[in-house]
Amino acid sequence: MDQRSEAVLAKVNPVLADKVRAAAAALEAAGTYLLVVSGLRTAAEQNALYAQGRNGAPGHIVTNAKAGYSMHNYGLAVDIVPYLSGSSGEPNWDPNTPQFRAVVAALEAQGLVWGGSWKTFPDEDHFQLPGVPVTPSAAMRADFADGGQQALADIWSKAAAGDYAA
Repeated sequence: MDQRSEAVLAKVNPVLADKVRAAAAALEAAGTYLLVVSGLRTAAEQNALYAQGRNGAPGHIVTNAKAGYSMHNYGLAVDIVPYLSGSSGEPNWDPNTPQFRAVVAALEAQGLVWGGSWKTFPDEDHFQLPGVPVTPSAAMRADFADGGQQALADIWSKAAAGDYAA
């Protein structure tokens, strides 16, 4: 996997990162390479994404989640796409291509939940750990109120224990 992807994975839940790495290894053996585009996001980064395409802000709407309402804010989700060809270059954002479908299958085989299967506002490049709700619960938001690495570690521990079960 490329350095950009590894840098993103270094900041997310280690279980999630390991599942992505395992899927990437299986994909690479078949000649498909993935790019981890996004992982842990700050509140400011999430709100900037939410603003896109709204109230005259440039770009198109890419999320319905404000800060605190995305699993990215808790390091429990990543956005991943394959490369068009090879192990670098242009990312492939088309979910209908064989490479993209292979990425989805490999990540789902690792037990990750694919946002492209959501009924409302499908998010084709989004993958998150199972056992947590699609949208962070009030308990998760309260546990993260102070922010910081310790808050993330506590949330990761509770998520692993099933305390936030979907």
